[in-house]
Amino acid sequence: MKKDFLWGAALSNVQAEGGYLEDGKGLNVYDTLEVVPEPGIPPMFCDTSVATDHYHHYREDIDLMAEMGFKAYRFSVVWSRIHPMGDDEEPNEKGLAYYEDMVDYLLSRGIEPVVSLVHFDMPDHLMREYNGFLNKKVIDFYAKHVESVVERLKGKVKYWITYNEINLAPFHSNLVAGVNRPEGMSQTELFAQLTINTEIAHAKAVEVIKRVDPKAKVGGMLGHAPFYPLTCKSEDILAADFKNKMHNYLPFDIMTSGELPAYFKHFMEKRHIVPQFNDEEKAVISSASQKLDYLAFSYYRSNVQSSFDGIEDSIELEDAILFDQRGIKNPNYDANEWGWQIDSEGLRYSLIDFYHRYEKPLFIVENGIGIDEKMVDGKIYDDERISYYQKHIASLKSAVEKDGVDLMGYLAWSPIDFLSSHKEIRKRYGFVYVNRDFDDILDLKRYKKKSFYWYKKVITSNGEDLKNDIEY
Repeated sequence: MKKDFLWGAALSNVQAEGGYLEDGKGLNVYDTLEVVPEPGIPPMFCDTSVATDHYHHYREDIDLMAEMGFKAYRFSVVWSRIHPMGDDEEPNEKGLAYYEDMVDYLLSRGIEPVVSLVHFDMPDHLMREYNGFLNKKVIDFYAKHVESVVERLKGKVKYWITYNEINLAPFHSNLVAGVNRPEGMSQTELFAQLTINTEIAHAKAVEVIKRVDPKAKVGGMLGHAPFYPLTCKSEDILAADFKNKMHNYLPFDIMTSGELPAYFKHFMEKRHIVPQFNDEEKAVISSASQKLDYLAFSYYRSNVQSSFDGIEDSIELEDAILFDQRGIKNPNYDANEWGWQIDSEGLRYSLIDFYHRYEKPLFIVENGIGIDEKMVDGKIYDDERISYYQKHIASLKSAVEKDGVDLMGYLAWSPIDFLSSHKEIRKRYGFVYVNRDFDDILDLKRYKKKSFYWYKKVITSNGEDLKNDIEY
């Protein structure tokens, strides 16, 4: 790996901070989310008032990252901590000061901050009053928010990510985009309009960042899970191709080309969808495409896709594929406790696929495994996590060294434990265990897992030493 490779990890602040309404913070869509359990282990939902108290422990947590040797750390600026209502005239000074101090402390510890600008943290008021990014006014509120943050952190933050997992907005619209589907609007109409609106929001953020801090590097980001055909039947191959285009390629196709791709226009035309999309917005998307520096993505698993027997109508079939909830399993791969199938070579495939399609530097900004862990005598032997990372890091190294992919860095998910996107503490991702339970906050003390020392060794060796030979 190149010497300046950005080894590190990533965190969603809205899932870790707590500090519920402290120092002027407002409610956001994650705070008020009514979660739906994932299939598998019975959930243990938590509220967000404390989470893992990163709000009060962030210096201690950053010290642990520095001890691991992090070169970079991705975190998210919680929108409702800066603009509590979202349509506020002025930003919350205490919120800005908090993140500026975090950035300053990261830099003092030799860690490059990578900042995400919306990550499940839209102010709840914008969802309830405006219906989130389905309303063009909210796009402008977002651009104003981005300007407040970048003005404060310019010259200190080199890497920005405009929108976390932007492709998931039409599928998890309340959490990802602050949107509830209006009565009378079809799923496909929501998919089309929200895709366009979030791309406008991304583009306006790019324009703001480049205007305020021209030296900054800006990336778009999606939650990537490649879809393989379930069988070699042409129907399944066509189904997987359609699903990948609409789920995995569409946001990057727009971001990099500056226009809507022909397949997406055809998708809307067949359904008589006429989106709200004016010439000024088209110009912003076109302009931003010329300023994008890299493409970022999360990767946890791959999926499989098949066609549907008995559906003759082509539009009905495409819609069934697009919103498929069957959860078909790939017989070739095992899964974690929550049913997420583990496919390390899928990461190599994804890197090759994206790099050949877009020819832009890539950045893996999330990759990890959730495990239901128990601490024994102050220790957590998470060899399952180490095995997961061993295989995925070996895979990305192959993509770089054998396939010529330009990869900027690798950020594991995550440095410390926190609440999952389903507000669960049972599903732990961190290199550091945070001592709290579902119904008991306990002492929130930090404990280094076995993987903490293993990942430290990986970074020290620049990815050369992946052996699990840690004495713990």
